[in-house]
Amino acid sequence: MNKSWNIDVVGILADEEYVLNTIDKQAVYINSQNVIQFFVKIISEEPESFPNIKLVTCYATDLERWGFEDNYHDHPIDRIRALQDFLQDNLVVFKPQRKVLYDHTEVYVGREIRLIPKSESFHNGVSLVPLPVFSEEEHSNSYSEFLDRLQNRKYIGRVDNVTSEANDTPKYILWKNEEEEYRVYGEFTGHHYAHGGFAFSSNDSIRTMPFNDEWLDDCYDYGENVMFVTFEVFSEIAETIPSAEQLNESIGKVKSEVEEAAGQVAASVVAEPPTVKKQEEKKPVTQVQPEPERKPDPNIPTESEQTEERLMDEFIQVTREQGLLYDLTDLYNFHTAMKSSNLVILAGMSGTGKSKLVQAYSKALGLFDSHQMTFIPVRPAWTDDADLIGYADTLHMVYRPGDSGLINALMSAKENKKKLHIICFDEMNLARVEHYFSQFLSVLENESGPRRVLRLYNDDLENRLYNSAQYPPVIPIGDNVVFVGTVNLDESTYHFSDKVLDRANVISLNVLPFENLRTLSEENKNAAEEKRGPLKKEKESVTFEIYDSFRNNNRDIQLSEQELSLLWEIHQELQSVNKNIGAGPRIVRQIDMYLKNLPNNQALSRQDALDLQIVQRIMTKVRGPEEQLKKFLGTYDAINDTVTDSKLADILDTFHDVSEFYETRNLIIQKAKELKFNGYTL
Repeated sequence: MNKSWNIDVVGILADEEYVLNTIDKQAVYINSQNVIQFFVKIISEEPESFPNIKLVTCYATDLERWGFEDNYHDHPIDRIRALQDFLQDNLVVFKPQRKVLYDHTEVYVGREIRLIPKSESFHNGVSLVPLPVFSEEEHSNSYSEFLDRLQNRKYIGRVDNVTSEANDTPKYILWKNEEEEYRVYGEFTGHHYAHGGFAFSSNDSIRTMPFNDEWLDDCYDYGENVMFVTFEVFSEIAETIPSAEQLNESIGKVKSEVEEAAGQVAASVVAEPPTVKKQEEKKPVTQVQPEPERKPDPNIPTESEQTEERLMDEFIQVTREQGLLYDLTDLYNFHTAMKSSNLVILAGMSGTGKSKLVQAYSKALGLFDSHQMTFIPVRPAWTDDADLIGYADTLHMVYRPGDSGLINALMSAKENKKKLHIICFDEMNLARVEHYFSQFLSVLENESGPRRVLRLYNDDLENRLYNSAQYPPVIPIGDNVVFVGTVNLDESTYHFSDKVLDRANVISLNVLPFENLRTLSEENKNAAEEKRGPLKKEKESVTFEIYDSFRNNNRDIQLSEQELSLLWEIHQELQSVNKNIGAGPRIVRQIDMYLKNLPNNQALSRQDALDLQIVQRIMTKVRGPEEQLKKFLGTYDAINDTVTDSKLADILDTFHDVSEFYETRNLIIQKAKELKFNGYTL
């Protein structure tokens, strides 16, 4: 299975003897595609998950941006010698990647190659250790804030180019000030890594000392918030820092310096010449005092909230114009899920208008470009993602995209980052989602950035495919792409695995009484037309910038203690039923993100939204035989159409002040009924 490590590793061009003795190959050679291929020997510390290998293959084409020119007309020996000379005085920084070839052999490749000059003291036995570097410029914390957060084990910032794996805690970190001076902090024995970056812990007092200027000559800081120090320097730090000053002493000094500076400013004000004071006294006192900072009134909607309200008015009206009648709760539920979830799935019986709801939403957003709203009818014959995204035709050396239109839509989103794109997989469970959608299930969990990409084919084919300029090896999936699917739950379809359900908001649309269709008269449409806001009148599409302003992207958990306790108790009860099911941290974060993004409205309160999230995020995973789930769901009473002896209902009763849980309770009855009459529930 292919795997990438998104960290920086340092190596040198491997010598011929080492490569021959290790893997019985040449250190530098010209491959079958007439490209120089060479091996780099790793000389820096790797993450724990990295295998015990020291040789990584690289391609000369990646060195062109650094000034290397490969003359394809020269003799092969001259070409190889030119590369050796070019790399002789440089270290190679790269991100390692494991690729599994068609014959199941593994190849380790260096990507995103950079070069840094070797120090004068460099020798073949050098071993390097990466240390994270923090600074006010890169992490927006002042020095005093950095010290305070470090002391209290708070998050001090991200360093994406070093490993953050649980067992790879850096023993020491560095602070760099504006004068390019460094200080060392440590020794650390544990860490957490989250959206706020690193938070460190230590079994002893954290100590600090200056980073010796003489060490800099042997170390490498290449501007990526990482300093690679030699093992000798690392050993000197380890020997010296136990006797260095403690962090709390350093914090005290910083506070004293700040107070002293403040005192000097105050003294300079007192010591101003009397003439200045007299001149000031002669001036009329007409200075306008600055107005106190006004906090926004929570009762007055912001401009973004007003725009979102107009969008929802438009959305509601479009559904009526199209002859669709939905519960307003469903419309707000759908909109909130769309802007806060990686994947939204509309489920239910055929004929409830799931696909039309997506079309109405795109129309309300004004997505007029053909690529901005892409419908992909899923085919029952799809068995892997090649059916969806296409494949590399190595016989004719071209990439052949699938005929679904997905690749064109993603390319459009890449080139038009200011435009919102919706991609809808219609009847997505006609084939097994885990098969044709497998790559997406992993990719959509990643935050926007270099890891959130869809891979079309291996990088080593890029220089061989004729249309690689049109279809690169990977396509980034930006936040301006929203994924939604529709499903019918009947005998012709597949049910979802927990892997899919963990990543999706599954919404079942309510079917309203049919007499409500009479309200869709032409008079009502005309009346609603007059009330519509600028979104309709100006016929402007909602840009991604506007749509993103509707989102609350804060990653901090804002669920209340009671809400978290509720989810924890449900999780524990599910775990007692089956260790393979539960709420899980991912689901808790997704529920929190949904609730933070709920717009102000009268149709869907926070209490009811939490109820819906339990139905859409947790209850979708509650399925199985009666003997397993009876205690959790309870016993169905056919006479009274109720449930008795339900562990889940008891938990909901305990937290009745959080929500009434109408939808969850109705689903408990439905599932308990299925257990009684079918012996299982789906």
